[in-house]
Amino acid sequence: MSTVTTYSSGYSATAAAREAAAPKRKGLMQRFLDRLIESRMRRAEEYIRMHRHLIPRDLEQAGWQLTERSEDSLPFVR
Repeated sequence: MSTVTTYSSGYSATAAAREAAAPKRKGLMQRFLDRLIESRMRRAEEYIRMHRHLIPRDLEQAGWQLTERSEDSLPFVR
C-alpha cells in the first residue's frame, strides 16, 4: 500500500474551487480576434463551396483516404 500526503502552501481547496467556479471572461481584443477568425473561416468555407466544381475528382478522393502515412501518395508533387 502507499500513502499520499499533500502539503498546503497557504492555498486552500476553497480558493481553488472558487477559481474553477468563476470562469474568466476573455478580453476585448481576444473576443475580437476570435470573431475575426470565425468569420474568415466561414468565408473560406463559402469560397470553397462556390468553387467546388473546379476541384479535380482524384484530388478529392485522395483527401478522403488521407492518413498520416499516406501523404506521399497524393496526386500532386510538392
